[in-house]
Amino acid sequence: MKAKTMTALVGVALAVSACGSGGGAQGTPASSGAVSRPEAYARCMRAHGVRNFPNPVDGQIILGADLDPESPQFQAAARACVALAPPGTPTGHQASGAGSAGSRTKLSAAAWRAFGSWLAQRAAAGQFSGAVLVADKGTTILDAGYGTADHETGVPNTPQTKFCIASIGKLFTAVAIAQLAEQHKLSFADTIGKYLSGFAPAIADHVTIADLLDMTSGLGDVVLGRPDPPVTLAGMLRLIAREPLQFRPGSRFGYSNDGYIVLGAVIQAVTGQSYGTYLRGHIFDPAGMTDTEVSVYTPARVPRMAHGYASGGSQVPRDISGTPQVANPSGGAYSTVGDLLKFADALMDHKLLSPAMTSTVLAPRVNSPQPGGPPVDEYTYGFAYQAINGVTFVGHNGGTPGYQGQIDVYPLTGYTVVILTNDDQSLVPAIQRSEAMITAG
Repeated sequence: MKAKTMTALVGVALAVSACGSGGGAQGTPASSGAVSRPEAYARCMRAHGVRNFPNPVDGQIILGADLDPESPQFQAAARACVALAPPGTPTGHQASGAGSAGSRTKLSAAAWRAFGSWLAQRAAAGQFSGAVLVADKGTTILDAGYGTADHETGVPNTPQTKFCIASIGKLFTAVAIAQLAEQHKLSFADTIGKYLSGFAPAIADHVTIADLLDMTSGLGDVVLGRPDPPVTLAGMLRLIAREPLQFRPGSRFGYSNDGYIVLGAVIQAVTGQSYGTYLRGHIFDPAGMTDTEVSVYTPARVPRMAHGYASGGSQVPRDISGTPQVANPSGGAYSTVGDLLKFADALMDHKLLSPAMTSTVLAPRVNSPQPGGPPVDEYTYGFAYQAINGVTFVGHNGGTPGYQGQIDVYPLTGYTVVILTNDDQSLVPAIQRSEAMITAG
């Protein structure tokens, strides 16, 4: 059996998607990427049970004859370490006969120009309004606005326009929790009763931080289902603490905004800082995100923010930009496509978490299939983990009346796609088209 060689990956990008609980920047790969990523991948594989996985030599990982990439143990480790994998690495979700996701031919500049032209045509027909950014290993390929940020005045959307990103904000909460775990200030196995009071024993003593992160806690959506949700985290927590569990913690997936609000309260309890202050100091500033904010805000009063247009089943979208938005740990912040690329680059360049912790956060943990979703649809610690034609991508999507958004990060192919809209009807065709382009066999 011949030894197998995997070339080192230089500067991998990440993709993600999600608002309310509801100028484009160009990232720069870490200069040490050619060395640190293969070494980190090797350490991760050994940590996940492949004890004889070799260290890279001169930027290459050479698999000896004693390793079987098709074995269940190797496949399980590869899934857990996919965020650090060099191109050509066998993964547990590589479709038979599909070829290596990392070695696929890159899309041409003309293909992405055609994608931009398609978006412009849809915008002209009133079928798309927002901003789109596509990057390849930190190099921006497409960065443009479409449609109008304010229908009344005709102000156009641009790459610098701000949008409510809804549940994309869950990514920030998950990374913040992982930072605290890495600092040994909390453990994923800790129950929430260790940090928060007011919950019944069935919740306080049995729901863990890990359960909250991967949506297996049994908590629901009592806060965001109200017509008048509290504007403070403490007020939200009081409502959540009164609700019974919907199912036994850890037994299955159940999407929960309330669970991420509880995680935000844990962050405050552990750090002694407000949720927004912690994010600013430990995520937004380190990533260079100057256009992102978690607060209570009114879109019409935020400079450069798009008005949101809610369909509500009506043929005439309603401008909801005068309605206050309550951003919280489950979502609702405002941001730009450029800032979300900066977040993805900072995460994948290990400016926010170590390579090992990044791998832990991005490892798929529970099936979360959605109707019409990709063949592989799982949830990690805060990220959606999906695969089409053997090509994996991570991220999140989100939506709230008047806004939708998604960020997709492709660790093996190097693409990052961010799409933010200021209506709640036009995201799906755009994101599905980008996914189909990148994952085509």
